[in-house]
Amino acid sequence: MTKQVKLIQSRLSRLGVKVSLAEIREHIAVSYNGDELTPEQISAIVEELSSSSTKLATVKKSQLSQTEKRALVQQVASSLEIELPVEEIREISQKLNWTISDRASLKEQIGGAIIAWVDYQIDKDKQQTDEMFEDVETHLSTRLNESNQHFKQRTAELSSQLGVVTEKFCATRTEILDLFQIPN
Repeated sequence: MTKQVKLIQSRLSRLGVKVSLAEIREHIAVSYNGDELTPEQISAIVEELSSSSTKLATVKKSQLSQTEKRALVQQVASSLEIELPVEEIREISQKLNWTISDRASLKEQIGGAIIAWVDYQIDKDKQQTDEMFEDVETHLSTRLNESNQHFKQRTAELSSQLGVVTEKFCATRTEILDLFQIPN
C-alpha cells in the first residue's frame, strides 16, 4: 500500500499538485476502504486529487489544526468587521461542523456562527440594559417616595410651628389691645 501511495504522490507531483502522503492515505481510506488498489483506481485517485480544488479541499479539511480553524474563524469575523475575544474564537471553532465539502460552505457556516454569537451578545446586552433601567426606575421611585414623605413631614412640622406662632401672636395682640383699652 505504501508503494501505491508514493506512486500516487509522484504522479500528482509531476502534475504540479502537492499532496502529503497522509492526505492520500486518508482519501484512499475514505473513498476506497483502504483496500489494495488496481492501476485503474490509482489513475482515478490521481485524477480526483488533481482535477478539482474542491475535492482537494475536502481532503485537506480534516487536516485543519485547531490553530488553522481559529485563524479561519478570525478571518471571517474580520471580514464581517467583528472583533471576537480569543475565548469566543476558540468556542466557535470548537462548535462548528468542520466536515464541509468546500471552503465557501465552511466560511458560510463560520459567518452564520459568528452572526449567531453577535445576536446572542446583543440580546444579552439588551437584557442587561433592561434590568439596569428597571433597577434605576425602582431606585428612583423609592427615592421620590422618601423625598415626598420627608417633604410632608417637614411641612407638617412647619405648619405646627406656624400654628404656635399664630397663637402667640394672637395672645400678644390681645394683651397689647387690653393695655390700650379705654375703661367705660
